Amino acid sequence: MPKVTGALGTVRNFMSIVKEVDFDEVRGRAETPPSILVCASDEGLAGSFVRQVVGEDAERRVDTRTQWFGDVDGSKYDIVVALDPGSQDIVGQVRQAIGPDQASRKLLAPRVSTDDLSPKEITQLQDALVAVNPELAPSLGRHFPLLQLPAVRAIVDDTSKANAQFALVSNIPAVIPVVGGIVAAGADFIVLTKNQVMMVFKIAAVHERQLDNQFKLMRELAPVVGTGFLWRTVAREAVSFLPLAAGTIPKVAIAYVGTVVMGRAAEAVGRLQIGKSDEQAAHAGEPPADEQEKQSA
Repeated sequence: MPKVTGALGTVRNFMSIVKEVDFDEVRGRAETPPSILVCASDEGLAGSFVRQVVGEDAERRVDTRTQWFGDVDGSKYDIVVALDPGSQDIVGQVRQAIGPDQASRKLLAPRVSTDDLSPKEITQLQDALVAVNPELAPSLGRHFPLLQLPAVRAIVDDTSKANAQFALVSNIPAVIPVVGGIVAAGADFIVLTKNQVMMVFKIAAVHERQLDNQFKLMRELAPVVGTGFLWRTVAREAVSFLPLAAGTIPKVAIAYVGTVVMGRAAEAVGRLQIGKSDEQAAHAGEPPADEQEKQSA
């Protein structure tokens, strides 16, 4: 287990913590295209939803259904969208077909009254689509460019909340003199760091980075992550001067805000890398990466 030795130790132990993180499950999920079904009363509404919310080029990768909603097989899909602006009990039929358990994990039933959605409605629907199963966020963003920003928002928000909650719980032992503070600091550092490393990896997956060499990827992102660790350590050391439980709220705030800032930085680096790849391809007389993917498909 890496030792906590201040700011310099934080940066130095970054790669040691990376070695302890299991990226394989996230990588496999991110590289697997998500399966989506959209149920609606007519093909026009279903197709319009797919084009506006998921992407113009997503129609060939998203299934639609306009009848026999009671026969939907939920095991074949990661997300099932039920559009029922005419109140024809489409949502009820789909929910009954896939069962309450799968419905709670896969079903999205937005109140869409028109196929001409406003930009605000599109953003809300995209966020809702990703929120159906946050574990699918890297895959959704990776395979559907229109969902990249919603996916990153979900990843950063999910990790930030988890780190804030853990910072709150891990501060409880700090009320125990001497030993409690050491235990809390060690547990806090390791868990928050692993969560942030995984967050950065997921954001890289969203931006279509190669995931087979995670150590190379993390070395490229080390300046961003390392800087975040440095400032977080400095802030936490300053908070440590507060007596016992008085430092709980600042520590929770640092865990949350620090994770958000690191996520935004990783997002910026991811977008910069995509821009560089496209620029390099242009100099070589090749189409951008996304166009290459479409042509190969």
